[in-house]
Amino acid sequence: MELNSLTVGNPISLLIERLVYLAIGIFFIVALYTGIQRGRKD
Repeated sequence: MELNSLTVGNPISLLIERLVYLAIGIFFIVALYTGIQRGRKD
């Protein structure tokens, strides 16, 4: 892994990567929440 070239050369890709991970995390939290809500209703 080349950390120096990533942080210095391309901060935009690093920001996008963080946003993607954040979106995936939110998606899983929402999916789990809706699944629990459906389970309680049934």
